[in-house]
Amino acid sequence: MDFNLKELVDQLVKMKGIKRELIVDILKEALYRAVQKKLGEDADIDIMYDDTTGELQAFYFREVVEVVEDKQLDINLEEARKLNPDAQIGDTLGLKMEAGELGRIAAQVAKQVIIQKIKTLEGDLVYDEFKDRQLEIITGTVRRFEKGGIIVDIGKAEAYIPYSQHIPTDRFRISDRIKAFITDVVKTPQGCNILLSRINTMFLIKLFELEVPEIAEGIVKIEGVARDAGHRSKISVRSTDSDVDPVGACVGMKGSRIQNVVHELSGEKIDIIPWDDDPVKYICNTLSPVEVSQIIIDEDEHSMDVIVPDDQLSVAIGRGGENVRLASQLTGWSIDIQSESQMQMMLEEAKRRLLFIEGIDESIADSLIRLGYTTLEDITTVEPEVLSELPDITTEKAKDIIKQAASMLEKGMGVIDIDDELEEKLDVSTTTLKCINEELSEYIAEKGYHNLADIQSEPDTETFAKNAELSLRRARQIRYSLQLHIDEMNGLVTSNGKINADSYFDFSKLDEDGEAKKEPTEEKTEEKTEENSEEKAEEKSEEKSEESAKERSS
Repeated sequence: MDFNLKELVDQLVKMKGIKRELIVDILKEALYRAVQKKLGEDADIDIMYDDTTGELQAFYFREVVEVVEDKQLDINLEEARKLNPDAQIGDTLGLKMEAGELGRIAAQVAKQVIIQKIKTLEGDLVYDEFKDRQLEIITGTVRRFEKGGIIVDIGKAEAYIPYSQHIPTDRFRISDRIKAFITDVVKTPQGCNILLSRINTMFLIKLFELEVPEIAEGIVKIEGVARDAGHRSKISVRSTDSDVDPVGACVGMKGSRIQNVVHELSGEKIDIIPWDDDPVKYICNTLSPVEVSQIIIDEDEHSMDVIVPDDQLSVAIGRGGENVRLASQLTGWSIDIQSESQMQMMLEEAKRRLLFIEGIDESIADSLIRLGYTTLEDITTVEPEVLSELPDITTEKAKDIIKQAASMLEKGMGVIDIDDELEEKLDVSTTTLKCINEELSEYIAEKGYHNLADIQSEPDTETFAKNAELSLRRARQIRYSLQLHIDEMNGLVTSNGKINADSYFDFSKLDEDGEAKKEPTEEKTEEKTEENSEEKAEEKSEEKSEESAKERSS
């Protein structure tokens, strides 16, 4: 059986880029399998290829025997001498396989072997070419759509963008040019899989490296990236050259550079932010153009409370909390945005809570708040020696204050117990609490907290903070306010803000306006005692007159 395959081999070498020796080996193996399929696995087969003429020949061998036991392996002496007159018992004859002897099934086997082997070799070549190109941007053409993903023609191979790696605003058609980021190159038995992404953060960085020469040259450094693919991204940059403005370099003349990146990302908004090693300045830059009024830093929790004007609160938070979430990702700090009025209200509430503690009057509460001790936990973490530095506080008194704060904190941090009737009353908007405004209410609603009952159902404050993605400080404030609201519904606090002495806390220290009562002097105490005695005498006299009038009437 002769096959002239010289032209076929030349074409495969040229089209596929596979070495000639490898293609010849594939063809020889394919023919070997086809002959084996015809004669059986035990057949003695030899395949020969003439590179000069391009002929491919198949030979099989049979042993000359007196009695034939296996027609595929043996031949009798009479038949052998027809082929070779000198044949003897025990000789081995080589017979040439003719094309017509193979049959359709054997030919199909040869075809499958050739296709599979060439595909495997192609996969090896593609893998060798792209295995070192991970984390690079590649440009291709949209070939077709498959299972929601995009098959991209990248020249010698095809790559795949899964549906989960699309930018939500992407709109591509077949034959459109497309750029994507190589995330992985995987070698498989069927070839090589090249996976692409358009939502990866590195895709944004690589696009800026392509568009901004200063970044490619290392003059401008990208310090951080936070991205919500398809909606908004924040990228912080700094310059190693004092004469180069990092933000201006990224924006380009009339915004030309950044517009190219925005266009490639299907209209995604991008904020270029100057990086700063001072966390406070860095966060202010991140939230720009919002004006930051004040920042309260909690180093232990690595969080910041950012105070902004009331009219800029919604801008600072962003749609669905997007702006503050990206700012937090970019800076690595947990950021909690509050308005000035909201912060003022919280400080008043903080002062009110501090006044619950025996030994803390209004002046001491003001001093503690100025020093940053606004919550009960702040009081529990301070050393007695530090607290005793305040006027009128001894070390023993400081220890007692800290002990009381720990006891009150234990109640606020634990489970908020309510009965079924009260639970129904908590099925109201979270804005019922003064410390929750509309923006914050919408934010925690996205996390599953639609009413006060949802907040109450959490086992503790830390769980609430984690699930609602709030700072622990803000979570405590909300849970404290909820506890006071429940106390109010239980009758411990009246609806008009007046405090009942039977409350869990010692509200008797506050007047009707919620302010701390001042200790009366001895003279004023005597005067008040006399006035109270006179008032009581007048009340008794009026009661007697009313009783006499009723008797006469009867």
